[in-house]
Order: sequence, then C-alpha cells, then structure tokens
Amino acid sequence: MPSEWVFLILCLIPMASGGTTAPSLSASPIVFARNLFRALNDEETPVNMMVSPAAARSAMTLVFMGAGGKSAEELRSKLILGVANKSEIAKQHAESWSEECSCAKKGVALRLVTRLYVNEEEKIRPEFNTQAMEFFNAQVDPLNYLNPEDSIKKVNKWMEKQTFYTVRNLFTPDVFSPESSVILVNSLFFRAKWDKVFPLELTEVQDFWINPRQRMELPMMRQIGLFRYGESKKLKSQILQLPFEKSNMTMMIILPRDIDGLAKLEEKLGQLDMNEVAAKSLMNSVDVTLPKFKIECDIDLKVPLQKLGINRVFEPGQADLSGLFAKKTPQRISEARHKLFLNVTETGCETAPEIKKDDQPVVIKENPDRKVFKADRPFVFAIRNKKNVYFVGHFIRP
Repeated sequence: MPSEWVFLILCLIPMASGGTTAPSLSASPIVFARNLFRALNDEETPVNMMVSPAAARSAMTLVFMGAGGKSAEELRSKLILGVANKSEIAKQHAESWSEECSCAKKGVALRLVTRLYVNEEEKIRPEFNTQAMEFFNAQVDPLNYLNPEDSIKKVNKWMEKQTFYTVRNLFTPDVFSPESSVILVNSLFFRAKWDKVFPLELTEVQDFWINPRQRMELPMMRQIGLFRYGESKKLKSQILQLPFEKSNMTMMIILPRDIDGLAKLEEKLGQLDMNEVAAKSLMNSVDVTLPKFKIECDIDLKVPLQKLGINRVFEPGQADLSGLFAKKTPQRISEARHKLFLNVTETGCETAPEIKKDDQPVVIKENPDRKVFKADRPFVFAIRNKKNVYFVGHFIRP
C-alpha cells in the first residue's frame, strides 16, 4: 500500500465563557479540515473544487518529521500535532491510518499516496526514509532535475499506478527549474459502494441550475429510502448523509435553499466543523435526487497552506529540513501538488457498475410526510466519518 499527502491548520475553538482554547488532538483533523476548506474558498473564480484534508495533513506531518527549528515548531502548531515527540507522533499517525487504509473488495477502498522528491545530488538521512516507510508508507526518491522529461515520466507513472490510473498527468516540464528543491506529491484514492444504490431506471436528464439565470441538463439519480436528513436555519440549507456499504463513512451533502446561496453557506461553514453539521441530521424517509458528477482537482498546496500560516518550509533562507538531509543545505519545499479524482454514480464513488436495470418498474408511492432533497443547484459535499474528513468540496456545474 502507498503513501500520503499535505495540509495544515491551527484553529481556536470558542468556549462558552468567551475565551479560547486549542482543540483536542482527537478533534484536530476535523478542525483542520474546516480551516483548509475555508482557505481554498477564498479563491475568486468559483469552480468545481475538492481537497482531501486528511491526506494533506498526513503529508505535512511527514514533512514535519524532517523539519527542525522554527520550521518544525510552525508545523507542529498549525497541524495541531500536540506536544508529543516525533516518534510518538509517527506512531499515532500509523495507528490512525492503519484502521482506515484498505483496498478490500467490500466496503471502502482507501489508499493514501505521498512522495517527496529531491535532486539526486543531495544526500538523504537514511533514518528519515526508514521512519517514513514504517509509519507513513512513504519515502524520499532522487530525481535527475537536469533531465525533466525522464523525471516527469517517472513521477507520473508512479502516481498513476498508486491511484489505479485515476490520477494522470500530474507533472509537466515546467515543474523542474534551477530553483527546484524538494517536490511533494500527494493524493488519496477512494472507492466505495453506496449502502443503497440508486436504481438505474430512475436516472433521467433534468435541469441543474448553475445560477438563477443559467441552467444545464445533466443525468440526475433518484431513490427513496431512510437516510439521515436535517434542515439548518443558520445555514439556510438541507443536510443529507448517504452511507457507504460496510463502512462508518458517509457522503454528506449540504444543499443551500437558494440557487445562488453557495457563497453564503460556505462563509457560515467557516465557523462550523463537519461533525457539528452532521449532528443536525436524523433518520427520515427521504426522496433523494442527486446529479451524477465527476471532479478532477489539481491544487498547489502552498497557496492554502500559507494562508493557514505555514510559510517557513516553503521559503528560501527560512526552511529548516535538517532532519531530512545529511548535510546542511538551503533546501525547501518548492512544489507541493495535491491531485484528486472522484466519480459519483448510481453505484457509489468510482465503482464498477454492478447493478442492472430491473425488469419491474420502480413504483414510487406518495407519502406527504416524506422529506424531499433535490440537489439541482450548487452544493457542498464531504466524505467523512466522526474522526476525519477525507474529501470536502463543492459541485457548481457539470
């Protein structure tokens, strides 16, 4: 099984007394996810977007293992890693991910993918790679920066294989330059079947409203069943949780009441974590309509991480990677790439189509008490459990 990825955060949770305190270590992945998503939503142009806070935080924890001095202090603080020593943090990381990472045929398949690449002229501390392999299933690999073509092929081929060929063409030649230093790559492969699949015969082309004046036609899936459903006056939104087969993970969808309500919703989500939002939903009979959608996202992690206060490891003259290199060197993280792929269909997320059309038509009986959840406008989604947020993003247009 592969490796892991990049992302960080320091967040203070308001207390009832009006003071503040740092979040508990168990809550820190959820808090980090909230703030990372908020940092990405600062982008001016609204487009389909998705990030894996869990993978990003894992990757930056790996960087922390090789950092020293003020660089390490900054990472410890912003990633909310607590006061334990590096060995303890590495063990905690391995334990938490060993429970989640699996590529079994049943249930959720989750694969964390991370690599650090350095110029082959630089010497690496052998103990760093030993620790990276044992606790992060990652490593540092040398590349010939003077031969961009071969280096690009090597990285892209490795990434494709680790993500079962869902993530392709990660790098282009412009990645390598005389200023290139340490290159971080990160992804998270995810495959899971719905606990209850959407009947193929109920999928039909309908309108999806991009904004109050613009709409597009796209395939909309439909099913009726018992799901966790809620309504939030504060968020002016409906909340739905779709569980995955043999798993404690769900896809939570937060749907604004207004067609153009996404921006205000995300602004308010900046003050709530996904566990707080999920707590607002209870079991109900729900008539669900959800678009089939596909998102491929390539993020320069340096941008949101710097908004979160992680700066030193990226800056020339400030980065201290003394735990990574055998000799003192002015190396820094010059590239941090996070690429993800998600395909949502009747069967689940990036799953083989195992369902067939039933010869008997699906009969939908009227029920005035049934809740109606129709995602025919931009919405926020999160694949999560109570411990972590594996993906969070928004779907705006096909």
